[in-house]
Amino acid sequence: MVVGLARPQIVSEHKIKKEGIDIVVALDLSKSMLQEDFNPNRLEKSKELLSQFISKRTDDRIGLVIFGGDAYTKIPLTFDTNMLKDVIEKIDVNDITSNNQTAIGMGVGVAINRLKDSNSKSKVIILMTDGENNSGELSPMDATKLAKNFGIKIYTIGIGSYERNIPWFGGVRKIKNNELDENLLNAMAKETNGQYFRASDEKSFANIFDEINKLEKTEVEKQEFLQREELYFNFVKTSLLFLIVGIFLEFLIFIRIP
Repeated sequence: MVVGLARPQIVSEHKIKKEGIDIVVALDLSKSMLQEDFNPNRLEKSKELLSQFISKRTDDRIGLVIFGGDAYTKIPLTFDTNMLKDVIEKIDVNDITSNNQTAIGMGVGVAINRLKDSNSKSKVIILMTDGENNSGELSPMDATKLAKNFGIKIYTIGIGSYERNIPWFGGVRKIKNNELDENLLNAMAKETNGQYFRASDEKSFANIFDEINKLEKTEVEKQEFLQREELYFNFVKTSLLFLIVGIFLEFLIFIRIP
């Protein structure tokens, strides 16, 4: 009983390592994303590689913004990567009504709204587009300056082969792909200390997400705590057992005779 009342414990020290940042993906859903210079097309390949990237970021909160001529949040920041991948799998260009336009600035602007109040030490926008800005009330560079003011880094991915096929007298003809505004995407990334990538084929596209995954390793947060396992219960239980046995012996076996 005395040992139990002393409250013996086993104390063990534990350390937790956590690497996590807040990422919002701004995905272009203009109709040009249906071009088939990737298998089966630009959008489906983007969705496939994006899902693989998300699977590797288990400690991050990730959100999704989609845009065409306008933009809106499809999924706010979440740790639920399975739900996020399910939503991405079902995305279609018809999710945006103005899918014949591209408002890059609006897409980035909505992504900024998702991140500006975040307490994360590192905030990132991954902009995925295959065209040039031709719509929207917010220009891409104005949106980029806003991102910089909020400490948000922008990685830009320009999607599309350097040449594309067009129908030509019963066959196809290769022409240079001039639809992508690489100068703009490069400037946006540079302004926020991010990086621009050109996804010109499937291999380079896959390598881009691997590179971003390597670049965005956040500072390790260490949390230390002590776990205490109480041992008093077994001692108290044993002492009570001995007490009952002692009472039994005293009044039934070792009876005192005056």
